[in-house]
Amino acid sequence: MDTAVVVLLGAAGGSLRGFIDAYSQTMAWRSARREHRRSTATGQEGPTAPPKLNEFFDPVPELVAVLFHMALGAGAAFMFGLSGQIDGEYAAIAVGISAPALLTQVGQVPTISEAVAGPQQQTQPPPQTQPQAQPVDPPQARELAP
Repeated sequence: MDTAVVVLLGAAGGSLRGFIDAYSQTMAWRSARREHRRSTATGQEGPTAPPKLNEFFDPVPELVAVLFHMALGAGAAFMFGLSGQIDGEYAAIAVGISAPALLTQVGQVPTISEAVAGPQQQTQPPPQTQPQAQPVDPPQARELAP
């Protein structure tokens, strides 16, 4: 599959993640409106106006998040496609959707040298845990004496 197609499909997958987030916030708004209607129908006290969409959905940060998800999806699909770990349109979209989780896991994988040799040892001695004795001035020593 062409690299440009992999990148575009990864970005499309990233945008789907943003739309799924927007959908879940819209459903939370819908639930809050239904709850408001139920509470006003039964005569319970509360706000007179139903919840507004902007209380659940802020378009500017959501748009920025979608753009970041698209960039992460495109980058992850590019890396996975270039290394031969994915092949196919569906796989590129799936990598784009799950890019934040995948990239977090890739970042936690130990390097080959750490896996073979183990973690690097400290070259500096550990810091002393007990404080050094400080000289006491004679006037202070007299005050401390019983």
